[in-house]
Amino acid sequence: MHETIEQVYVGDNMGSHIPEPAVSRTTLVRSAAIVWGAVGTFLSIQALLWFRASERNVFWMVLIALLIGFLKGHWVFSTLARRNIRRIYELSPHKEKICIFAFQAAFSYLLIIGMITLGILLRLSPIPREYLAIIYLAIGVGLLYASMQYWLANRE
Repeated sequence: MHETIEQVYVGDNMGSHIPEPAVSRTTLVRSAAIVWGAVGTFLSIQALLWFRASERNVFWMVLIALLIGFLKGHWVFSTLARRNIRRIYELSPHKEKICIFAFQAAFSYLLIIGMITLGILLRLSPIPREYLAIIYLAIGVGLLYASMQYWLANRE
């Protein structure tokens, strides 16, 4: 099933039209699933590489990160994902297709920029990679877990 992006024009009636890449709500939900899953995978792989390079016994660190990740995924990220799915399906009920960038709320983009910045600052810090790996793996597993909410959402 391949969906083309439809160009919907927005703007005033004065002749200035800005094309809006519009897609179905199902595509928005799938886009969110892909982004959450991709970021979760990236963070988890990075953490596992750091654990693998460690000279310490990291078994308990990995176990703790997995536990935190599943709990955070279940109680925090899944709640956010369900709220976001509901928001997507309630967006502009008069429109059949919605701008593809609406797969996350506008405020979420600021939060994402903040998280990326924090990740960069943490990697530049003197904190040992094994400890950063706990954070990365916990967040990565949580995002992967919660991305299932998007994949299982099938409203259209």
